[in-house]
Amino acid sequence: MIQRLASVALLCVLLVLAGACSDRTSSTVAPMTRYVLEHDELKREYFVFLPSNYKSGGSHPVALFMHGYGGSATGVEAEVTNGLTRYAEEYGYIMVFPQGTWFMSEGPSGERWQVTSWNHISDGFDQGPAGPICTADAEPFPCPPECGSCGECGWASCHDDVGFIKALIARISQELGVDTARVYISGWGNGAMMANRIACEASELFAAAALAGGRVEPGFECMPTRALPLLQMNGGADETVPFDGRVSDTGFSYASTSAIAEHWNNGEACAAKKERWTSQTISHTAVQCTVACTNSDRESIDCLWPEGDHRWPGTPGARGSDGSCVSQLQAASMPDKTLCIEPDYELEAWGSRLLFEFFDRHGNGE
Repeated sequence: MIQRLASVALLCVLLVLAGACSDRTSSTVAPMTRYVLEHDELKREYFVFLPSNYKSGGSHPVALFMHGYGGSATGVEAEVTNGLTRYAEEYGYIMVFPQGTWFMSEGPSGERWQVTSWNHISDGFDQGPAGPICTADAEPFPCPPECGSCGECGWASCHDDVGFIKALIARISQELGVDTARVYISGWGNGAMMANRIACEASELFAAAALAGGRVEPGFECMPTRALPLLQMNGGADETVPFDGRVSDTGFSYASTSAIAEHWNNGEACAAKKERWTSQTISHTAVQCTVACTNSDRESIDCLWPEGDHRWPGTPGARGSDGSCVSQLQAASMPDKTLCIEPDYELEAWGSRLLFEFFDRHGNGE
């Protein structure tokens, strides 16, 4: 056995010298492709990953994933999720990473940075139906120029992102081999907030929704126009978007995961009957999950990672990132962002695997 391992190692060394031996995972995951879609007089970028089993005339599931505040489409793939497309390859999904709108802002010390965001509550509201969405001493954030005035609490884009995502789904459904009954919406941070909004307003387009590290503000909780399964994944130590509805460390309020779930299944008796839930992916972790309306078209799973802060579920602290970087593919479009660190394919994140297991759990879109 030892001799065999030594022979294999020697062979790999020789192949490396010949340029034929490389990282197994990275060599089997295809790169993404950049596209542009004009919507509302704006040229919007998006990036598409096609799995190796893709056929142009086929019918493939597709997952849309939106980056967080200050992040980028390629940054959320490379740094936040540490290579989400490798899981899409394993599960056979097309992945689409849309880019939010952005503008240049100047910090207190004169440094300039690219501010990206999604219009997750419509037109940068300063106050919500439940009152102010921030405290009087909240940290001020740059106001997107298209909003005009953001008041004390506004910080998100005021562009038509709902329309953009709808147009994007229409395009990929027309141009790619997509199973339109298996289109999934998901996101991280502000991208999860955007997924929360559009899943309610255009639920007929989706088979399920997944929110990680982000939810809409109190008063903006919503119910999908059509029953839709929901997965929430959050860190118990997240002070940027606290899971339990308490005020964030910057003075902003976000709805609790329980409030999101209750509104999601408003009026259904099963919504109040939560049970413990687990899967093989999280069976050996400290993750705590509950489920309501289990095994139905409105199943709602809420997973809490007790020691997790504001980073992708299951990633070590050293890899935590807000994705405010770009890969070489997006560097020309956003030259003021730094280049991303390459994903570490040796690391396994339970959040990534759970995401696709959840999508597969609701694979018929009915």
